[in-house]
Amino acid sequence: MKVVLSLPHTVRAFAPSPEQLEALRARYPEHQWVVAPSEAELLQQLPEADAALVWRFSAAWYRLAPRLRFVATPAAGKEKVQPDPTGRVRVVHGAFHGKIMAESLLAMVLFFTRRFDLALAEQRAHRYGRDHYSTTRRLAGQQALIVGYGALGRECARLLKAVGVSVVGVKRRLTDDSGPADSVHTIGELPQLLGHADHVVATLPAESGTDHLFGAAEFRAMRPSAGFYNLGRGNAVDEAALVLALRSGALAHAFLDVFQQEPLPADSPLWDAPNLALTPHASASNAEYLDLWFEELAPQLRALR
Repeated sequence: MKVVLSLPHTVRAFAPSPEQLEALRARYPEHQWVVAPSEAELLQQLPEADAALVWRFSAAWYRLAPRLRFVATPAAGKEKVQPDPTGRVRVVHGAFHGKIMAESLLAMVLFFTRRFDLALAEQRAHRYGRDHYSTTRRLAGQQALIVGYGALGRECARLLKAVGVSVVGVKRRLTDDSGPADSVHTIGELPQLLGHADHVVATLPAESGTDHLFGAAEFRAMRPSAGFYNLGRGNAVDEAALVLALRSGALAHAFLDVFQQEPLPADSPLWDAPNLALTPHASASNAEYLDLWFEELAPQLRALR
């Protein structure tokens, strides 16, 4: 079977290393592995490809690949790899991100809960201020509201529960299995739930139904002592409303990993908003990123035999 691997990326963790490629060839010697470092080279290889491992795949490309059976992408988001209009080719998205992103969320929560934001400011000012920490509280006994309680939300809930945080999940449709959360509710109940949480976490996909789900009304409904965290997609947050909430003190702090426009423009008000920390869509970035994905793909790659 011919497997075309086309995963060029400017982030090193997202581009396979020579060692990773060699490990794939050694683990699956029955497959012919072809590396296509550009879109043009990918299109050139598609007519004889049985499988493609990619970051991007257009619906029009399936017509170029009559032998193609399987398309896989490390991305959890569905926006860059389009499904086959005919249904002939199976498309699989990465589902391994949760464990990495849960650790990122815990770090974000602790950053403000333990006032490491103030510690950095004090260090830059050469001040030894110990009293800042007199008002901090343990995470144990606090409540997190996870909006977007899917696979990623469940992993976040599992880690937060391990440190004593109670977890309430919010999702579009309820199922019999609530996973690690203490309770799960529908999105329609969100306004009533916001005021009870110490930490409001968004892990929503980039769907039109989630546009500006968090706006001025939602930030007003949160506790003034609460923190807001977005690890899903930037379209879920009205960024102007978030900046106003932080400036007015209606919200204690926020930590964003995703934005409406990426890269975040240099003139965005988010850069200078008070009590706001940012990471550049990096909550899943990790040296083990592709190793975890290749391990997740193992059953599908073996099935190609």
